[in-house]
This record gives sequence, C-alpha cells and structure tokens, in this order.
Amino acid sequence: MLFTNIDVLQADGTLLPGRTVAVRDGRIVYIGKSVPTADWGEVVAGKDRLLMPGLYNVHTHAAMTILRGYGEGASGEDLPLDRWLRERIFPIEAKMTGDDVYWGTMLGIAEMLSTGTVSFSDMYFFSDRVAQAAFTSGIKANIGHSIRCTDDKKSLKELPSFFETKGLLEALRELRTDRVRVDVAPHSEYTTTPKLLAELAEFSAVYGTRVQTHLSETQKEQLACVGRHGKTPAAVMRDAGLFNRPVTAAHCVWVTESDQEILREHGVTVAHCPQSNLKLGSGIAPVENMRRMGIPVAVGTDSTASNNNLDLLEEIRTAALLARGIARDPCALPAADALYMATRAGALAQGREDCGDIREGYRADLLVLNERAPSMTPRHSLLTNLLFSASPDALEMTVVNGRVLYRGGEFPTLDIERIRYRVNRCVKALLAR
Repeated sequence: MLFTNIDVLQADGTLLPGRTVAVRDGRIVYIGKSVPTADWGEVVAGKDRLLMPGLYNVHTHAAMTILRGYGEGASGEDLPLDRWLRERIFPIEAKMTGDDVYWGTMLGIAEMLSTGTVSFSDMYFFSDRVAQAAFTSGIKANIGHSIRCTDDKKSLKELPSFFETKGLLEALRELRTDRVRVDVAPHSEYTTTPKLLAELAEFSAVYGTRVQTHLSETQKEQLACVGRHGKTPAAVMRDAGLFNRPVTAAHCVWVTESDQEILREHGVTVAHCPQSNLKLGSGIAPVENMRRMGIPVAVGTDSTASNNNLDLLEEIRTAALLARGIARDPCALPAADALYMATRAGALAQGREDCGDIREGYRADLLVLNERAPSMTPRHSLLTNLLFSASPDALEMTVVNGRVLYRGGEFPTLDIERIRYRVNRCVKALLAR
C-alpha cells in the first residue's frame, strides 16, 4: 500500500503533516515527503486523513461479548465484583462451550477492529478456539488460558489448563508465527496458590513466554490476601518468582506504595482498565503516581460483561479525564502520553518490539481517520480531537501487518452477519443450559 499526502501521528504525539507512507511485506518501508517510484499496489489518497498507529488492548476477555449485559443481577441491579463473579459470571462460564468462546471472540474481534484495535491480550478458556478466531480474522493476539486452582495439594501438571496452555504453545511453535502468541495466565492470587504461581513462573521461563494476570483489583481482594499470607498480592507473586518473568498485571487499583515499588523494580506493566473498574465500583488505579515512578502503564478494556464495550479510544479518554479529576490538574496525563499508553506501550507489553508506532521498519499496524468527520471538526489540534472528541465514525480503515481488516463498515476477513447470527444462537442455547 501507498498512503500519499497524509498527516502522520506517531506514538509520542509527534505530527508529521502531508507525508507519503509506503508499506511492503507487512512493514512500513518509507516515510517522507516525496513519492517513491515503484508498484505499491493500492494507493490511498491521504488528503484530510490522519494515519496513526493501531491500538493495543492489553487486557480483555474477548469471548465475553456473549455475556454483554448479563453480569447485572437477576432483577437488573448492579453487583460488587465478588458477587458479580460468584453469582453471575463463574456459574454461566462453567456451561460455555468451545463454540460459545469461538463466536463470542469473533464478535469481540469485529468490535475491536471497528474501533481501531490491532492486537489484544486475552485471558479465558478454550484458548485453542480463541487462537482459531485470531488466525481467521487476521488480528494480532497474546492468548492466555486462565489457570485457577486453590488446592495446595495439586501440582500444575495435574491441571487441564496446564495441558491446554502447553499444547497451544507447542502448536504455535510448529506454525512459526508471531502474530498469535501464547502467554502464561494465572488468573489471580485469590484463585491460585503460591506453590502454583511458582510452578507457573518456572514453566514460563522454560518456554520463554510472557505472563498476564489480575492484580489488586478490589480492596477486598487486597485485604483478604494479607489475611491469608501476611502480605499483599504483589508481594505473593514476587516471592513466588512470577515477577522475574515479563508480566502484565491488570487493574492494580489497590496497590500500596511498597507494591508499586515491587512493580517498578521488576518492570511489571500495569494494564489500566478504568471503565471496568468504575462500573464495578472497584476504585481508580493510581496511574499518575505509577507513571512518575517509572512503572510502564498500558490500557485494557477488560470484558464487555464489565465495561460494556471494547472501544480503546473511549478507554484512554476516560483514563485522561480521571487522572485530571483526581489530581485537580488539567495537565495530568497529557494527550500524547495517553496515546503512547494505547499504542507503543501496549505493543511492548505484548513483547512486540517492532510494533506500536509509525516508523520505518515497523510492522504496518495502522489506522486511517477522516479529519473531516463531525467529531474531528474543526481542526485546532488533531491530537486533542483524537483523545477527547473522536467517535468511531471517524475511523475509516484498520490495517494489521499491512492487511486491511476493516474499511468503512466492512470486514474483508469476517462474515459479520454470520457472526451475529451464531452469537445469538449460542446465547439462546447457553441460557437454556
């Protein structure tokens, strides 16, 4: 592809007006003012268009689109996280099938592509079906099979989830692909044991994987862990050796100052999920303090059962507004920093060193936005418009590895009507079960 006369917004907020950007073999091979002579295939006229890096959703459970709106109580009332999980989510998840997960994930991928996400970090079960959906669609994904066990007498190798993870790892190694990757995914401190966490750390080291987990999402979780172990979830995971691996920890709402020092010392990336945390009343992560300490922070949506959408631009808008409101400082979490969290920081959290920015040699994971869309007009500041006003109707194109996966409401790799039909069938059957 060749983008001509297009405004380029890089991950750090730098704006390069009226550039030519050339893509070949899935990578950006040229950024400049002249038009290189060659056969570039499709030429995209960039007048009144913005080219920016694709977004990275570093914490979600994509298949839970099938449970969008289900997490509220039986009579429609909202629930705190522990009741939300025990009374609504865990029981119905136990009845889900591989088909439910596949079609729910496909719907989630369609929603992500249509709102600018090019890669997602997923933690769920039937992880082979999540991988199948990612391969079919063309999106990038880091897939973790949720591992839970609170029986201290059981070892990792006795758990079906271990064999799911190991089998998927070995299958992907044979395929020699890096578009879809496998992470080790202990669900949380409260659904595992220190022994299991230590075994998972060793397993991750042997296979060279990254790790994703939930950490200190609620005050109750934090205090209960101190009651069990005399230390916080962050300290439990550190002492188990888990933080010796590259880890993305979701939420981190109730981390203490000493917890934050643990995260900083071990280079743990925090997946900030503000809308889910607000909806479930969990609290607000101390993101600005963590950023000042040098803790890497990226952005996740969590699931549609707790968000209830997968729009990452909306997520960073919420993050910026929260940071400013809490600090009573309109300069907190600047627009450029919020953009970086959702792009380059997310790519690095997934171990994708050559992704998340518009630079020569990087993977062509790109978004094209219409600068003349109502939500982008007038154009006093493209970056400010992007963060604080852009709506999904401004997005014209989502490109992953140089391949167009979304364009003007159409999905070249997905049959969206079939996906909707199959999801509705799955929901009906699931509720009957």
